[in-house]
Amino acid sequence: MNQTTRTNIKELGEYVPGHTDTLSLNKIKEFTTVPYYIDWYKTDDSNKIFPLFLQELSDLNPTPKTVPGLITRNPYFDHAQIKYFIAYRDRKPVGRIAAFIDYTYKEDGSGKIGWFGLFESGEDKDTARLLIDSAVEYLKENSCTKIIGPAKFNASGEIGLLVDGFENEPYFMEPYNAPYYQDFFEEYGFRKENDWYSVNIDKIISKDYMEKVDRILKRIIDHRKGKAFSDYKIRNVDFSNLRSEIETIRELYNPIWNEGNHPQQVKMTDAEFDMLALGLKELSMEELIFIVEKDGKPVGISVNIPDINEVIAEMDGRAAYYIPSPRFYSPRDIIRDLRIFINTKKRLRQKRFSRMRFFILGVEEKHRKSGIDSKLFWSIKERALEFGITRGSASQLADINMDIINPIFKIGKISLTWRVYGLNI
Repeated sequence: MNQTTRTNIKELGEYVPGHTDTLSLNKIKEFTTVPYYIDWYKTDDSNKIFPLFLQELSDLNPTPKTVPGLITRNPYFDHAQIKYFIAYRDRKPVGRIAAFIDYTYKEDGSGKIGWFGLFESGEDKDTARLLIDSAVEYLKENSCTKIIGPAKFNASGEIGLLVDGFENEPYFMEPYNAPYYQDFFEEYGFRKENDWYSVNIDKIISKDYMEKVDRILKRIIDHRKGKAFSDYKIRNVDFSNLRSEIETIRELYNPIWNEGNHPQQVKMTDAEFDMLALGLKELSMEELIFIVEKDGKPVGISVNIPDINEVIAEMDGRAAYYIPSPRFYSPRDIIRDLRIFINTKKRLRQKRFSRMRFFILGVEEKHRKSGIDSKLFWSIKERALEFGITRGSASQLADINMDIINPIFKIGKISLTWRVYGLNI
């Protein structure tokens, strides 16, 4: 009997807003455990860092089934339907995929768009094809004419398939997958839509450019236009006034990131943004979040988060050899998450991180190239060095977003490249 006949696709469950809900926390937990069975992640070539179970469960949970203080529901599913699939062979999980439809996502000149994401598979091409077939058929049944991905769940989350940079460690919430996945999708017929980048920045790489920025800023201030430049102010957020600060960031985020140079982007709802912002508050420091104001009006933002993957990697060790329980309630798995969370909070209080991720970075278009963007880079660098942070990742940056790529490429180099694929179905 060959491998294909012994591989079974389990339809784990489906959620359609206001119509269908066949999922449970146990089923979603079963889905989150699949990456631990991928053999490549156990090799010395892998730099995989596994997420927190509780975070992943909350991110993937479309249902009203929650656990106060531990598991929430993702409001993304107010406007999206999803179905989860797992491949089993000899009762062992060997792959997974999710197929979903975001009702708010549109592309000019295209019909109904479906998405796939959260793909994992061993090196067996037949298993991979069965999983992709399952996603494609589900989306066809729901009248989609094109499928794109992978993503979790669009450009505001984790976007693209890692195709280059496997030797580098991913930062917090950066996708990381086995290198042979690219062959699976391209042999199936998927074609490149666009790429996304992580640009690694360290104090050695950026030294010359930042010194140049420092000289330019001094010239601007001394110039006769210095008065206009001084109308800009860069300040840190105030967590004691969190609601107001979240509203400020929200008002900037959607207009800036829903321009044409941000593909696969969808306007975030208030509920989605609140969930993102409150989550980031638990994992960040006031001193690394900046608001740019002109004449008292917010015109730019920079949200930078310490690299929580430092803590996860330290606490997990060789996590690839850890096999979690497929059941939602697993004391061992919950204790693992709590240990990581407690150590993260301790290190945040101590301001003891060596890496950070430039998570959100943007200035309103009419204020770009005024010098304030350079001053913002300089402010981030100075504050990070104060805390001993010497390395950073600016991600995920779309290959068509030249407004950010041009300056960022001057202070760093590409570390990871992710690709979004499309297929007419």
